Amino acid sequence: MVLSVFFVTTSGTPDYKVFVTKNKNEADLWVWNGKHRYESLGKEEVWFRTKNRNESSFSVRFVKTRYNSDLVIFYTKNRYEAGWRKNHPLKNNLIIPK
Repeated sequence: MVLSVFFVTTSGTPDYKVFVTKNKNEADLWVWNGKHRYESLGKEEVWFRTKNRNESSFSVRFVKTRYNSDLVIFYTKNRYEAGWRKNHPLKNNLIIPK
């Protein structure tokens, strides 16, 4: 399955609340942003941003503190570095069945 992420901004309820950290040691998941939908095929660590919620695998809202989050991520510039860094209940469970 292709992993597409919809970013909730002002209204609506997200599937997950996500905190973005600059401290890579703090992150549960290192994420690489794909430029094409096919790059995220079967990979929870590669996020392809979609503007259409109906096409998304799940939705996220960014929160200001890690304590309000379901998931802490670190954005990496290198695809080969992306992946889970900690054992987490969402590992292999990020995609929400439609």
